[in-house]
Amino acid sequence: MSDSLPKIVVIGAGAVGCYFGGMMAKGGFPVTFIARENQLEKFKHEGLEIVWADRRETVYIEATTNYETLKDCSYVFISVKTQSTLLTAQEISPYLKSNAVIISLQNGIDNVHLLKQHISQNCFAGMVYAAMAMTGIHQVTHFGGGSLVIGNTVADQDLSGLEIISMMLNLAKIPTKISNTMIVDLWNKFIVNCAYNGISAIGQISYEDLVISPGIVQVMNAIKYECIAVGKAEGVDLNLEIIDAMIESIPVNLPKQKSSTAQDIAKMKPTEIDYLNGTIVGLGKKHHILTPINSMIYSLVKMREITNGTFSPSSRLGSDLDDSSANESLPLEQK
Repeated sequence: MSDSLPKIVVIGAGAVGCYFGGMMAKGGFPVTFIARENQLEKFKHEGLEIVWADRRETVYIEATTNYETLKDCSYVFISVKTQSTLLTAQEISPYLKSNAVIISLQNGIDNVHLLKQHISQNCFAGMVYAAMAMTGIHQVTHFGGGSLVIGNTVADQDLSGLEIISMMLNLAKIPTKISNTMIVDLWNKFIVNCAYNGISAIGQISYEDLVISPGIVQVMNAIKYECIAVGKAEGVDLNLEIIDAMIESIPVNLPKQKSSTAQDIAKMKPTEIDYLNGTIVGLGKKHHILTPINSMIYSLVKMREITNGTFSPSSRLGSDLDDSSANESLPLEQK
């Protein structure tokens, strides 16, 4: 069966890449992972292990560090950290088939824009509604969810590829929907991530415990309103009720989960905070909108990176984020 199916490459063998790539391989699709050197032997000899609450399964996959495998690949799923998007796009672009389709499964609102700086082929955005974590070099543990929303954020792209991608993913038992309002949907999920990820990281706290911590819901609300103001200045039609419903659903559906940012801090890895709250700070300055609470969350996560030895200056916004005079804090009651 797999001989007649399109070849898929997953770039980035972290939790998102391993889970969704593993599900596609489990569904019979020919999947190759571009993985880290230290993962290759494990994948080769022991396979990829996916752990659910009630079972575990080993999926045998192909894995390499060589981008040459992209030359006969029809679909490329990008699941690297957002700070690596530009470099990844630059590195893979010489190897892509002219009709290859790229799908970003990453946090943030503009990964497709970053990919398109080096890639001429169709690039689509994907949103992950799932909780998982790498619990070993070749083991991913699933905690909840498992669906995707995919859509287009680029003018003049051929959208027929979206239907094919959706059918493939659904065949692999990955519930997938196509969004006709992808930019709005990306912003909605982005705001939820801004509200939860940094706070979960700073406190190393689960979503369930986060929302019952004194004063934290008020902080999250302040983050949310700053994000909405910035989003609307960017021309995005945001709906407060939809965003509130999404925020309220997180501790209900994923009570024990910690954010990916919290997992990065715990594992002494750089975080994606530049592309979450850091993005709001930068866009706030662009539009002359004060974002003191997002700025505080950004700075505190960067402080954790410093103590972990993983700090690097913002790869996105440069020295703007260090200019505190441009974004003075206001007491919450004055906002």
